[in-house]
Amino acid sequence: MILGWIPGLLGGFICLVNFYMSFLRYPLFLALGGKQDDWRWVSGFPLVGSLFVAIAWIGWLRGLDSQTWDVVSWTIVALDTGGIHWRVA
Repeated sequence: MILGWIPGLLGGFICLVNFYMSFLRYPLFLALGGKQDDWRWVSGFPLVGSLFVAIAWIGWLRGLDSQTWDVVSWTIVALDTGGIHWRVA
């Protein structure tokens, strides 16, 4: 079971970091007094977060037979702006 939680938590963290870098970082920078000219774009970790969460879900967490884990896993993957599903869309 630990083998499912490690990639799941790591992947979830990376997915949320990608979401932060894509949608939250710039408005927070401006809100804290930053200037547009000083802004520097930083890339996240493409594909890594979604891949880890999917591996954890398919391999271990799916065995929990819990719809809650299904919803949490796929919501985190949907938030991952570096995932392949966003590239395809």
